[in-house]
Amino acid sequence: MIVGRLIVPNSRDLDAQALDPVGAGLSVIGLVTLVYGIIEAPGKGWTSGTIIGSLLVAAVVLTAFVLWELHSDHPMLNVQFFKNPRFTAANMSITLVFFALFGSIFFLTQYLQFVLGYTALQAGLRLTPMALVLMIVSPVAGQLVAKVGTKAMVALGMAIGASGLWYLAQTTPASGYWHVLGGLVIIAVGLSMSMVPATESIMGSLPPGKAGVGSAMNDTTREVGGALGVAILGSVLASHYTATIGKAFGSLPGPAIAAAKSSVGGAIQVGQQIGGQVGQALVATAKSTFITAMGSSLEIAAVVALGGSVISALWLPNRPPQVAGHEAARDAELEPIGTEIATVEELAAEELMAEQLAAEGAEA
Repeated sequence: MIVGRLIVPNSRDLDAQALDPVGAGLSVIGLVTLVYGIIEAPGKGWTSGTIIGSLLVAAVVLTAFVLWELHSDHPMLNVQFFKNPRFTAANMSITLVFFALFGSIFFLTQYLQFVLGYTALQAGLRLTPMALVLMIVSPVAGQLVAKVGTKAMVALGMAIGASGLWYLAQTTPASGYWHVLGGLVIIAVGLSMSMVPATESIMGSLPPGKAGVGSAMNDTTREVGGALGVAILGSVLASHYTATIGKAFGSLPGPAIAAAKSSVGGAIQVGQQIGGQVGQALVATAKSTFITAMGSSLEIAAVVALGGSVISALWLPNRPPQVAGHEAARDAELEPIGTEIATVEELAAEELMAEQLAAEGAEA
């Protein structure tokens, strides 16, 4: 916070508007009901009245949110911003990036723990190479944007990320951690190349006074994309896993089959409690079924990431538009930290000089 205070330029909206509690409430209700419906669908069934009702409420409320924002004189999110292809395509890219990223991490943590047998701490440590690659590649990606352009970087990065996801989708029961590590590195390289220029496009497409809106949209698209990724891809995995385990071990007692169908961890625990050939078969089937279901979900994530690459290639401008006077207006609106002090000092110096000139004139 101290470093940010010292080096980050200050910006303010010269036309600040009132808060929009109605828009905020509609967006929260709409997103919560949407994610709830998707997450609970595998357990309750897609035709369940609860799930259908939840998704219908989400559609109605989110539609009401858009209509409210269009007609409000102080919208939380100015929907007109989406007329700018740079803003819209970059937000879509960020959403799809985190859809694929969060969904894949959600699966891999379970794979590392329940299939490969690592503890939660060991699994977390084995995911850290992804963060290290992001730290190394992201600054380089920021420098390359100026040379190759935003469109090329985002499209290529998401295509590389898609290839990493597809590689991980080929995981088999015989695959070990090194296979996972290879996929993580590929994904991290690709997502680093795409996230940096996409974020810059979101922030750079808005005037400095709306930097808060740009930052909020950037964070919101990440969170929404991640939540939908975990919800949708997790639903695909859960549906496949639950159906397979239910068919193979439907003769087990009710509580046991319910626990086995709930998760691969639950199936392993039940198998260890039962013991014998049935218990071993349950554990082996649960692991192989989870891997197969994870592969299908990761393939979907790869297709989504590739779709983001296509969207970026088609609609994301390669360079920001050069509007006459734009940079001057931007510089005038930006107010670096320390400007107030410098201005006061300059005024004091001018007043002193004026007094000296007046005194010299009086003496003459």
